[in-house]
Amino acid sequence: MSADNLFSSDEMQLVTFTLGQENFGIDIMNVQEIIRIPSITMVPQAPPYVEGVTNLRGEILPVLDTRVKFGMERTARDVSSRVIVVDVRGKKAGLSVDAVSEVLRVESGCIEATPTAVSGADAGQVSGVVRVNDGKRLVMILEAGNLCSMDAAVNNETNAVKTGNAGSKGSLEKKLEEVQLVSFLLGSEEFALEIESVREIIRYPNIVKVPNMPVYVKGVISLRDNLMPIIDMRVKLNTGHDDITDSTRVIVVDVDNASIGLVVDRVYEVTRIPKDTIFAPPQALSNENGDRLQGIARVEGGKRIIMLLEPRDIIIREELKDIGALENTEVTMVEEEEGLVNGLEEEQMVVFKLADEQYGVRITQVQEINRLSKITKVPRAPRFVEGIINLRGDVIPVIDLRKRFEIEYKNYTEFTRVIVSDINNKKVGIIVDEVLEVLRISRNLMEDAPDILSNQHLQSFMDGIANLENRMIMMLNLDNILVEKEWQKLQDLDRTGKASPSRAGKPKKTGQGREA
Repeated sequence: MSADNLFSSDEMQLVTFTLGQENFGIDIMNVQEIIRIPSITMVPQAPPYVEGVTNLRGEILPVLDTRVKFGMERTARDVSSRVIVVDVRGKKAGLSVDAVSEVLRVESGCIEATPTAVSGADAGQVSGVVRVNDGKRLVMILEAGNLCSMDAAVNNETNAVKTGNAGSKGSLEKKLEEVQLVSFLLGSEEFALEIESVREIIRYPNIVKVPNMPVYVKGVISLRDNLMPIIDMRVKLNTGHDDITDSTRVIVVDVDNASIGLVVDRVYEVTRIPKDTIFAPPQALSNENGDRLQGIARVEGGKRIIMLLEPRDIIIREELKDIGALENTEVTMVEEEEGLVNGLEEEQMVVFKLADEQYGVRITQVQEINRLSKITKVPRAPRFVEGIINLRGDVIPVIDLRKRFEIEYKNYTEFTRVIVSDINNKKVGIIVDEVLEVLRISRNLMEDAPDILSNQHLQSFMDGIANLENRMIMMLNLDNILVEKEWQKLQDLDRTGKASPSRAGKPKKTGQGREA
């Protein structure tokens, strides 16, 4: 609403509120509702006055700290604090205020022009002032559209460098000689499944117990309106306890057109290994569990052993029938084409944690997920570049996403992971606090980021927000995680790393000949 329209009627109603000692008002026609301070999800590198986003009855609502917007000191919230939800031409935003005072009815003739000096507020947001209580109180009238920057054009200054030609034939052949695995722990042992067998990875859900089932069957869950049995691999393979912790995950696989959830202690990483490091199981492992092994991978010079499993060998068809998983197999096969259509309406995401917020990237942008290995520092690197690592002979730069988003530094832990992505034909590692799950999200749950976020030049990496029932996941586009001048610095860094591969790629030796 423009200032001309604001004063066109003989009378208007203002929703008035306070910020410190100052009084403000907004045309009631722009006010949708007033709510208590909700749970707010922080958005990285948003303008300082943007607190984040919240879920308002299924709708994503950006929330602005009006104090910060007007250059006032940020204060703690109390019982009087409120969020005023404003709507300007269908665009909504929440304004956090100290307290809502009243709905004030004023005549247009009583509205004065904005003074040349307005205390405590940005005069550019003030459309006029009105004096109440015999002139004892001055209420500044705010123009909602300007205040929430809802008319700003989207800034395209940081469009990423467009993807060039595909990689060389040699690199393609190299990929064909590798196998991509999802590795996980059962007790103290490491197992893995080929990634083609894995539909998604979810956190341990609420499970409905089913009577008269084998001991390894935990029960069933409803996953997107389909019942799915949950198999505890720790019990099935007799690898130890079956405790449930924050690290416990369920790996969803397809076996004979039936979806099965496999409970594991912890998902370790998503990695690529050369096929020639996989060997047939020794004949000594010809017992029941040995027959379930597809192979044994020896990596890191044989120091690390990964046992490869084949889903069809873990749960045989007769066992599936016993637990009822194949009860509707024929129906499932008939509806397979419909399922393919539904799959096209979903996005598969790798969901990870950074500080207290959750982020997601499309699985098509993720090559692998690795534990944090030794990082070699590189002089004159950008502040957010932690250094370079050696990934099976490839020297790749590693970006600390906390530093990139200017989030408070935190020491790396056992949960810290490196997400490896091929961005603009260049491998880059992204350090995150923890990888939570691989999740399929319906596209109708994914919304564009509010205009007030996307019009900032550093927000081009935002690919929308997944608005789930009890949480929000900020979607990132890794292609746009850096701007062009930052990519140039990485190119220079890449040349530095390749110039000294011995320092970057090989660990130092101690006096006893062991790796440091």
